[in-house]
Amino acid sequence: MHLKNTDDAYGSIAKWFHWLTATLFLASYCAIYYRNWFAESDFEKWTAIQLHLSIGVTLGVTAILRIIWRFFNHAPKPEPGTRVQHLAAQLGHYALYAIMIIMPLTGFLSIAGYLSSGRGSIAYFFLFDITSFRDIQIFDAVGVSLEQLEKPAELIHNSLGAWVVWLLIAGHISAALYHHFIKRDRTLCKMIFCRR
Repeated sequence: MHLKNTDDAYGSIAKWFHWLTATLFLASYCAIYYRNWFAESDFEKWTAIQLHLSIGVTLGVTAILRIIWRFFNHAPKPEPGTRVQHLAAQLGHYALYAIMIIMPLTGFLSIAGYLSSGRGSIAYFFLFDITSFRDIQIFDAVGVSLEQLEKPAELIHNSLGAWVVWLLIAGHISAALYHHFIKRDRTLCKMIFCRR
């Protein structure tokens, strides 16, 4: 098993990034759906939202590391297919990478003003608190306050999270299964631990 990607398959680091990202997205959704649909007490709701936020922070950091790793590692050669299929696959991957950045960022910004005001914090997996955004100077440079970004960020986060993310994930999984069971090529095997 190679650490780096080869022409035939993704390396173990890329595979771990892929499956960790998938697991974090699923866990994030489980936490927020539990809060919205099943939690009854305020403590349950607080615990679920803190888990959602903690996973979101982890997902954002993981996505950045994953993109850096991808930048320095060429992808395996694509399986035979039409130009349209290859283009669709590329666009799908770019959209997924964009979502990996947009979702954590907009989630973070949607509560940034709340955090910087000192009214609350992210209890990062209940280990330590992430409390303040007062030292972030980039917003002052463009003349925008954190509070002004909250509502647009929340709208983007909720809108994408409700439908777009699920559609992209469903398309990604469907394409992988199509390649594996119908085209019977190695597309899926390149990202999982399977024999040639």
